[in-house]
Amino acid sequence: MSDSDSTPYTGFVMADTPGERMTLDGCDVHVVHHDPGTEREEHTHEETHIVFVRSGRMRWSVDGEYRETGPGDTTVTPGGVTHSWEVLGDDPARVVCVTAPPEADSRPGLTDDGE
Repeated sequence: MSDSDSTPYTGFVMADTPGERMTLDGCDVHVVHHDPGTEREEHTHEETHIVFVRSGRMRWSVDGEYRETGPGDTTVTPGGVTHSWEVLGDDPARVVCVTAPPEADSRPGLTDDGE
């Protein structure tokens, strides 16, 4: 974290951490809880996402390739690549997502289109 970054964050992500976003120099770290049945249709964005599955099961598509993922699995989606996901089964999915560069809406003074 830079000296100018005053974003409060937790230094540890524990099994019961429900959700949090930490914006650090060069990346965001999101701790996310997705309820059963949650899904995101195919989309793209400028940022690269690296998603670490902590619990639950998910189905991901990255550039037309589909995989089911579970605890310990990692999904990498480079910026500009079409992808989607859905939570499988009756249990929530908990993931840690590292986004680089930070998403536009998390950077002070920037809008979604990067201005």
